[in-house]
Amino acid sequence: MSTDLLLLIKPARKLILKTSGLAAIVVVVGCQQQVKPPVTEVRTTEKIQVSIPEEQADTDVMIEPSLPEQIDWNRRSREIARTELSPIIRAQMTTITEETGIESPPTIPPKSSQAKIEASSSIENIPTIQSTDETSTPVVDEPPTAIITRDPIKTAANLLSQNQPESAILTINGVDPRTLSASQRAGILKIKSSAYRLLNMTIAALRFDAERLRYLETETLVIATMKILEDLERLPERILLDLSVGTDLLAGMAHALQLKTTQNGDAISQWLRKYRDHPLLKANLPDYAFLTNAEPPKDFEISILLPLSGDLANAGRAIRDGILYEYQKHRPDLGIALTIIDSESSTADTLAQIGRSAITEFVIGPLQKDKVTAFLRTEPKVPVLALNRVPTNKLDLTSPVYSLSLAVEDDAESAVNQIAREMDQPRIVVFHYDSTLGTRAAEAVHNQIEVIGGSTAGIFVLDQKKPEIAITKAFGVSDSNDRRRKLSKNLNLRLEHTPRIRQDMSAIIVYTDPKRAQQIRPLLDFYYLEDTEVYLIGAYRSDISDITEDLKNTNVMVTPWDLGTGAKDDLYSRQNAQGVFGSLVAIGVDAMRMATQLGFGGSTSFQGETGYLTLRADSLIHRQLSNVRISRSEEISVDLWEPLPSLLQSDLLHAEQ
Repeated sequence: MSTDLLLLIKPARKLILKTSGLAAIVVVVGCQQQVKPPVTEVRTTEKIQVSIPEEQADTDVMIEPSLPEQIDWNRRSREIARTELSPIIRAQMTTITEETGIESPPTIPPKSSQAKIEASSSIENIPTIQSTDETSTPVVDEPPTAIITRDPIKTAANLLSQNQPESAILTINGVDPRTLSASQRAGILKIKSSAYRLLNMTIAALRFDAERLRYLETETLVIATMKILEDLERLPERILLDLSVGTDLLAGMAHALQLKTTQNGDAISQWLRKYRDHPLLKANLPDYAFLTNAEPPKDFEISILLPLSGDLANAGRAIRDGILYEYQKHRPDLGIALTIIDSESSTADTLAQIGRSAITEFVIGPLQKDKVTAFLRTEPKVPVLALNRVPTNKLDLTSPVYSLSLAVEDDAESAVNQIAREMDQPRIVVFHYDSTLGTRAAEAVHNQIEVIGGSTAGIFVLDQKKPEIAITKAFGVSDSNDRRRKLSKNLNLRLEHTPRIRQDMSAIIVYTDPKRAQQIRPLLDFYYLEDTEVYLIGAYRSDISDITEDLKNTNVMVTPWDLGTGAKDDLYSRQNAQGVFGSLVAIGVDAMRMATQLGFGGSTSFQGETGYLTLRADSLIHRQLSNVRISRSEEISVDLWEPLPSLLQSDLLHAEQ
């Protein structure tokens, strides 16, 4: 739909009063919608340019106004530590008080989704009120801030000595680790470890201690390694067990500590494959000679459970093609043995035996949610990478279970994360159609908005035939028109006016399909949206360059596969790689690569075919989608998501120093 057609029926943009001067004054006062309430400003940490010493780098780096995200390790969905600001400071940095008095446009979810998003329907936040005496002086707790300095490492150390650990962390986070030498990296990690200990975050501190081992030499390495092992021995057994199933250096040390008691041959072989470059081997401690003297590991045995027959045969074969493509890439360099099994023709007992086999070391699949749940209930003894989202915290598991899928929640979170990079504390309006996927997308958006410190300005359900009903209510246009009609009736005059939409919206997120997106986006502008950013979920199409006129000033979430990747080009001749099954081939490629990373100790955060993948502490592999930006001049640009550099990224080991 073209906006030119819509403009033919658009109301007059200019207020024309055909009445006396007195009536004009009344109309101006009565029809103007007062939608933006006064807000109490709260200081927030800004991005600050920091110059580091000339011996470190010649360029400036950015200080990011937040601590690194919780470091991910796989621990059966149990949270045993958080690598972030303390809850008190976190609350101080994100709380915004607002005055009451704004008239909130109502949301209109149908009964089928009302209960699920009831908490996110409100447009206003409940104000925080603190009573004070007339003579009292308000006490303002200012959040910790990064300190501007030419030597942030030295400054952070001084802040730490002054018992300001959070300011020390914020200051040191502004240093790009790619510009540092090995000794400087070790120094930064030591400061962070000490800071987190002052914040009573022991596990986080140990994680930085373990990463520091990468940059130590000889005697210092031996002493530091022994200290970490002693600290791990003092941890409760359950926490130690949770740590041992991870993929980072601390997980390797926790696992080695357990093997010291059992010294199981197969387990030792698996450890050596996963942590073949672990600093513990370089330290050459006598108590861990069972690792350094062990035989090299054999092939990594992976069993693939996919529906290769029945109704989902095409889907299973598409995923299989992606798995085989990635397998062939790594076959010359890594020892991997694949066994592919039809999950449809196999009995439940057969599948249960695979999970308990002494030969199988890792399982990818099954695909269907009921099959995944049934398989996990057999309590497999090996790690499982399920190809569907299953709440593993409700199951009694004896081995790690990871989850990778094309879930709509990843698309929704991607849109929110993209907005968070472009604006602070955004206030977001959400539109979706009444469907299961639509409701899930809305819930995921609402939850992620809380994570990034923003707020939901309303969740609205679009009518299949008349989406403008929800749009006018969400924007406050309906209320403005109602006030005009009432005023016109009271004055007995026919008044013309242009509605004023609410001014508290930072961005709009719409979950829709490609065809409806072309109709909805011009509607938003028709109802006076103007410069507010719009993000579309599920709306990408390959011919998007042909419809840019209808998608001006719009961001579209899309997987790298849909944009075109090397793997997609290589698999072009495969029938399943084209059309509706193409994304399933992509998920197969990502599943095989993640399994390889888990088995051989590589990074579990990487740019995949279906997004930037990150294995988090909830055992879910989250996908951050790419962003296609269409400007007002109809120019298209693509933004592949990249994380901010961190010393906990393994790829920094090979960065130029």
